[in-house]
Amino acid sequence: MSKKIFKSALRLFVAAMLLLSIFSGVSSAAVGLKITLVDQTPYPAQPGQQIRFWIQAENIGDGTLNDVTIQVVSDGVFSASSSESSKNYDNIYAGTKVYHEFIMYVASDAPDGPRELTVRYRTNNTTIWVEEKFTVNIGGIVDTNNRGTLIIENVSATPEVFMPGDEGIIWVTLKNNATNQTVSTSDRSVYMTNARIQSADLYSKDNIIVRSEAVNDLGLIAPGDTIRIPFRISIPEDTPADTYLLTLNITGSSYEYNIKRNIEIKVDSSGIKAIQSKAAVMGASGKTIEIDIVNYHQGTLRGVSIVPAAEGMSFYPTEYFIGEMKPDDLYTAKFNITQSGAPSDSKNGSGGSDVEFKAVYYNGDNSHEDSVTLDVGSMAPAQSSGGIFTYAVYLIILLLIAAVAGHFYLKKKRDMSLIGWMKVQKANIQAKRAAKKGKKQT
Repeated sequence: MSKKIFKSALRLFVAAMLLLSIFSGVSSAAVGLKITLVDQTPYPAQPGQQIRFWIQAENIGDGTLNDVTIQVVSDGVFSASSSESSKNYDNIYAGTKVYHEFIMYVASDAPDGPRELTVRYRTNNTTIWVEEKFTVNIGGIVDTNNRGTLIIENVSATPEVFMPGDEGIIWVTLKNNATNQTVSTSDRSVYMTNARIQSADLYSKDNIIVRSEAVNDLGLIAPGDTIRIPFRISIPEDTPADTYLLTLNITGSSYEYNIKRNIEIKVDSSGIKAIQSKAAVMGASGKTIEIDIVNYHQGTLRGVSIVPAAEGMSFYPTEYFIGEMKPDDLYTAKFNITQSGAPSDSKNGSGGSDVEFKAVYYNGDNSHEDSVTLDVGSMAPAQSSGGIFTYAVYLIILLLIAAVAGHFYLKKKRDMSLIGWMKVQKANIQAKRAAKKGKKQT
């Protein structure tokens, strides 16, 4: 009896281990990979025609996924050749996205309406497939009563030019370009010219991140009216300066009324730069320095402020506020610098120090900071031959004042001018010399 119980328990243990291995295989295949259908062309899909699906795979886990295979599954509605149905990736690193376009064909007898597209994947050399299903609409006109025509009236960005690390909004303005309330077709059918927007979506095939989800069922737009749709995006810190393209998809009342356009955004890493325009000048109240503030960025920056800083120094003003700066704008800031303590970086023992000029500003709602360090030179009073010359000038002025004062004194007391007094003194000196000379001869 005990042997039978042991064998039964052993069988249950082996079965449990097999089930655990199967479930762990499914879990390991599924963890970390997110599949998204980001685009399809045309929309809605048309029976008997080719359709292109743009699939995104994102590694949302912490580790690298190896030997990743993504496959679209053929069924009675959608079909793909064996060479077009699969895409393999050796590695998909953590936090990265990959994209692939799959080409399929819609069955000619496919019924109108929503149908499911099956996309499956497997990772890390496993044989376990994980399936994802997406809804694809098949058919003609979704809204049979409205035939308005949508156009993209305007696209703008806030900020207008991005910097690495920025977040902002892409604003898309759509307009119903119809001018009349109704339109007639060749068979004398009459339709309203309202424009229906089933969905609006913005997506990126580059490193730019679109944070807004697709906007669905925006309703009808009357002839001549507009609608403004915002899409929030973010620029990773390591994004190089360049021009990038985002894809805008607008789904109207049918395939003929859809819009697909590339939206251009610019990323520029340049900012505010401070340039010393003149040599710092030492004066009685300290040293004065002038710096030129230049906006090298391709877009307008706001709230620009320059803040100087150095240990052992005081500055006036403590902050120079500029405000808005358009591209290539230049402002000149002047600061008076006085030594308030022992400088941290004395040069040749003369008390010189570097000064950091910090530019603080906003690009859209994103705060930024640039800085440059400039050498203001010695803060000690200047010692030069110019000081001796100044003392000599002061001495001459004092002598002239004394001479003028002596002139008026003699004029008053002896009724004699300074020049007359000098002549008398000269005559007295000559007489004394002549008397000494006569004594020597005798």
